[in-house]
Amino acid sequence: MEENTHQAIIPSKNIVNKIKKNKSTKIVKGEPHFYMDGDMKRLSTPWSIASTRAKMIDGEKLPPGVILDPAAGSGVQLLAYSKELRRPSLGIELERDIAELCAANMEINSEEGVHRLLDRILIGDGTDAENAMTSYWSSLRENGNNAQPPIAMLHLDPARPRDAQNHSIEEMEPDIRLVLKNWSKFLQKGPEGPAIILDLSPRLDSVQRAAIDGILETSFPGSPRTWEWLSQGGGRVDRLSVWLGAMSSNQHRRCIRMGRKNIIAMIEGLDDEIPSIISFNKPPDFGAWISIVDPTLFHSGLHNVWLKDAVTPGTGCNWIRTEGRRPLLIHTDPLRDDQNVQGFVVASGKIIQHRLTPPEIHTIDLVADSVSGKGIGKITLRCSLNPDIHPTLQRRLDKALKEKKGERAFMIDMEIFRGGRRQDLFVVCKEK
Repeated sequence: MEENTHQAIIPSKNIVNKIKKNKSTKIVKGEPHFYMDGDMKRLSTPWSIASTRAKMIDGEKLPPGVILDPAAGSGVQLLAYSKELRRPSLGIELERDIAELCAANMEINSEEGVHRLLDRILIGDGTDAENAMTSYWSSLRENGNNAQPPIAMLHLDPARPRDAQNHSIEEMEPDIRLVLKNWSKFLQKGPEGPAIILDLSPRLDSVQRAAIDGILETSFPGSPRTWEWLSQGGGRVDRLSVWLGAMSSNQHRRCIRMGRKNIIAMIEGLDDEIPSIISFNKPPDFGAWISIVDPTLFHSGLHNVWLKDAVTPGTGCNWIRTEGRRPLLIHTDPLRDDQNVQGFVVASGKIIQHRLTPPEIHTIDLVADSVSGKGIGKITLRCSLNPDIHPTLQRRLDKALKEKKGERAFMIDMEIFRGGRRQDLFVVCKEK
């Protein structure tokens, strides 16, 4: 065995006193406090997501042992697992300053319990499993504990290169393949294999995800895995992770719509091909419904799983747009009033007006008068407009309708083809 190169830090008041003199605290109302430097505040997993992820784990499926994060950073996610599952935690960080921050965060946020005596943060290489475990067990012995606990679960959130869409998997740090290979002998393994969660860049494409699948299959052949796409509703994928072995569900893919603190909607299933879209040679009929849905449904490949639950038997429906931040579905009847359906709906309403030109600064009063005549008191511009003036248009429209009473509506843009020519159409939909 190589010479030990890791140093153990025991979470304590002394380390907290050392850290709080030099580091600011990230404070979000109703959440734990964390010591962080500038980069950590920007890059750390939000507590709401970290704690929600921890609550999704069935503690009874975890074997005995500690929870490991070999690239712990601020320790937010590791602490969430430890608090929710009431398990001891082992974090590793290459840089001393970050390791001490992590230890301080663990001390100020950990709850009382015997398992806390096994908590440690190691300064050293997170891929060097042999030396890390030697240091961990030695630290326990030095403090009167002769236990040699194995690893019950591994969580890894590797650092991503700046250009996350044009890099190889090997550029992630620490190297995923090396972490899994070196820690394999210390991981407890059940019938489904080890318990592992990889938190990855949400911008990984299908080729990069296939490379991750290859690494996981080579490292732990036959272990089931579930890919998870999570959205916070901003028209993009906010988190991408893969849950392996005991962490996986009985489905290959999962899509989650997250609110401020809790899961709003969740679906699971097998991925499907992107469906074809319908072309229009005339404006869609008044009274038809248009819904804007969360694009993570398409990123995850679970759009058809959602659609089967969303429409009632006999409802006609077609996709108008499947790409970008605002996928559009046109349908003859309202969508089901189900949480796991509506949670992925950005807006839904009946078509009440067609417009051949987009809203502009000099026409905004005309737009307001026109929609007001349709019983609308508030309209949200959910169409593609010049980003430099979009906020101004929305503010002026809000002001023009401020004294008007009526229902809510939204405006979308779509394409129609007439006489072989493409034309933009702006459609106003009254929300249900």
